[in-house]
Amino acid sequence: MPRAERLLELIQILRRHGTARPQAVAAAPGVSLALQRLDSAPELAVTLAELAALSGLSRFQLLRGFARATGITPHAYLVQRRVLLARRLLARGQTPAQAALQAGFADQSHLSRAFVRQFGITPGRYRAAIA
Repeated sequence: MPRAERLLELIQILRRHGTARPQAVAAAPGVSLALQRLDSAPELAVTLAELAALSGLSRFQLLRGFARATGITPHAYLVQRRVLLARRLLARGQTPAQAALQAGFADQSHLSRAFVRQFGITPGRYRAAIA
């Protein structure tokens, strides 16, 4: 088979199968409870054991189910939610130090590392850019 025909065949295969998006996995009821807890109060400290007890699962079942439903661990999800909360606080005029504490981070540097990882800029630069 000539190269051109193989290339056309490959393009057709990619069009047929390459554009399909993975279907979202519905979270199990226990995982949904953990998600609701993390979404409702990301600024509050929570342990994996507390989330597992809330969800009625073992810590290992919760970790596997949570990763299956969200693609990340509960801790990574919590950090993402805290960064989003800090971004909203910065947009309201809070300083990075104030936003860090109110969002549940240990200190401003902890927020800065997570913020840069998620958005590519520091909280101070973000705040200056939206002001």
